[in-house]
Amino acid sequence: MLVSILIIVYLLCSGGPGVVLLGLPVYQRAGPVANGAVYLGVPNGLCSSPMNARNIFLKAARLHQTGGAAQAVPLYRAALKLDPALGDAALYLGLALRQNGETENAIAAFRDAVRLLPGDADALNGLGAALLDQGETAQAEECHRQVLALQPHNAEAMAGLGNAHLAQGKTDAAILRFEAALALNPDSPEVLGNLGVALKVAGHPGQAVSRFEAALALAPGDADTLYNLGNAWQVLGDMRKALACYRAAQSAAPEAVAPRWGACFAHLDVLYDTEEDIARARAAYANALGKLDAFLSEDSPALLREAAASVGANQPFYLTYQGGNDRELQAVYGNMVHRIMGAAFPEFGSPQFAPRTRNKIRVGIATGFLHEHSVWKIPTRGWVRHLDRDRFEVFGYYTGHKHDHCTEEAYRLFDKVTHEPNRFEALCRAMFDDELDVLIYPDVGMDPTCARLAGLRLAPIQCVSLGHPMTTGLPTMDYYLSSELMEPKDGQEAYTENLVRLPNLSVHYKPLRQGPPAYGRDHFGLPEEALLYFCPQSLYKYLPQYDVLFPRIARQIPEARFVFLRNAQAEKLNRRFLDRVHRAFEVHGLHGQDHVIMLPRQPPDAYHALNCLCDVFLDSIEWSGFNTAMEAASAGLPLAIHPKGHMRGRHSLAVAARLGLTEVVAETFDEYVELAVRLGRDNAFRQSVRERVEAGGERLFGDMAAIRGLEEFILRVVR
Repeated sequence: MLVSILIIVYLLCSGGPGVVLLGLPVYQRAGPVANGAVYLGVPNGLCSSPMNARNIFLKAARLHQTGGAAQAVPLYRAALKLDPALGDAALYLGLALRQNGETENAIAAFRDAVRLLPGDADALNGLGAALLDQGETAQAEECHRQVLALQPHNAEAMAGLGNAHLAQGKTDAAILRFEAALALNPDSPEVLGNLGVALKVAGHPGQAVSRFEAALALAPGDADTLYNLGNAWQVLGDMRKALACYRAAQSAAPEAVAPRWGACFAHLDVLYDTEEDIARARAAYANALGKLDAFLSEDSPALLREAAASVGANQPFYLTYQGGNDRELQAVYGNMVHRIMGAAFPEFGSPQFAPRTRNKIRVGIATGFLHEHSVWKIPTRGWVRHLDRDRFEVFGYYTGHKHDHCTEEAYRLFDKVTHEPNRFEALCRAMFDDELDVLIYPDVGMDPTCARLAGLRLAPIQCVSLGHPMTTGLPTMDYYLSSELMEPKDGQEAYTENLVRLPNLSVHYKPLRQGPPAYGRDHFGLPEEALLYFCPQSLYKYLPQYDVLFPRIARQIPEARFVFLRNAQAEKLNRRFLDRVHRAFEVHGLHGQDHVIMLPRQPPDAYHALNCLCDVFLDSIEWSGFNTAMEAASAGLPLAIHPKGHMRGRHSLAVAARLGLTEVVAETFDEYVELAVRLGRDNAFRQSVRERVEAGGERLFGDMAAIRGLEEFILRVVR
């Protein structure tokens, strides 16, 4: 999952008016000038040489230092025109251009500075920072390494190398570099902030909070740091603190987009104590979304370009866990995103596509999850492996950083893979130039880059699927690829896209792990004599109105134990969930601690073992298990299911249908309690279900009908 909400690193790297760049006050740098003379902090604008070029340069530097970077640029250029060998003018021209957001011109100026000032640390660091802005992470890394080869204790180069590692997804290496930079310069709020970002991305949001707070102690009220602190609190499951940070950032920078953007989605809590809390949060979010949409409706190209950097950094991920129909709210969100992205990247907003001339149909699949993840397992892997290569070419666009055995498999399966996680516009161009006929997003709603891509039109036909089962609201998404067994009769009412009901489960699924468990119950500290109900969903899938399920089962089966998995990052979420469930037990005169077991998140082999060791898979309500149900079935674990609501509440129903197990599906909540109790008490019934689950794998796994259905759909809409 992960939901993961990623930070836009370059927001932290950009300077503002009056800031000190590269740790050097403008025009106080000691170093060679064109004729070999040295100047040191020229007072009152007096220059040490009568050369007109230098006089112009010093005037530009004074303007630059007082916040006039834009006004300084033509003066730097005039100085260089008079004296093309004036390396310092090229260096500070690069600094000013970078501040103004003219990245390509800044890179050219820094390259001139590097040529004119061989081995100059400031020129190399400046070039590295600008290259990183452009997404050229390898070149940026090389610049900072050159500095460190000459000056091993250069804090700016150490921090720059950390930024390059962070952009490459090498978070552990980035953390080491930032810590080394802080050892050289402990009072740098910028490096503390970037270290906080790296720690959050690496899965240590609590440590990130302490670094952000340290940065704020050095630079109180810094908007970027407050925004990033809000993101860290969000990962920790504390939306109240997250919202407070976003609002403080907005007060510090009233015209900035990122704090407003973050604050809007912080109204969607991770977990709710009551059903009434859900209604209040939904109304607050609807109000905040409307205000954000109105703010970004202004006819301001600069504002919309800035907003494009925020798209994907925070998303309405938690909206879909409330159980409602999200179509109207998502339509507001989707139209806003398309407007922003189209304004920022007009070439790809609504382009014209050349007529098809090839026999084979080109299918693109864009995802941030070409690694062991539910989105790779469902639906991506089967589609990529089995689409008929006599009729289709399959192109992959990987927007993530993780690399594992599934990544290697993906690279073998695609006909071509493009991996441009740091150069967004280059990625768009590559996708467009591949002349795709159909572009499929297995999910939109979790990966930041795909959230931005999906707001554009990069292929004539664009589809989204059920990796994150909610409508996108995007006018650029033509079809929603779902399952005929999961969708209710009125399923179209939940989508802005045209609903496509692919055969059966809609996916070709093969378990990554089968066979006996690698561990016994003692490995997990599970009691041997207990009846174990496995509840493996993310905690925010469990709605408060259904907590009564657990004590009602436990009243009839005293030996029942409900096995949940902790959120690896948000300990507050774990505590809130346990407190809420324990209250439900107290109402029934029971003690929750006697029946609820909360295990840490498990690695894949241990997770498979839990499916083998537990007695019953107890499905969640209104957001059912799909990947979890498939993995339970692959281990022969009996299922208990109560389908309700939209497609996302009917995943396990479809799994049961493929297994031919109608008797494990409860129509009402009371029937669900009775079914769960029967599976616990009636050993013969439970064993019968287990045997039928094990025998049904032939129908459940490796379903080629889903592949043929996808192929027929693509052929129909393309031709």
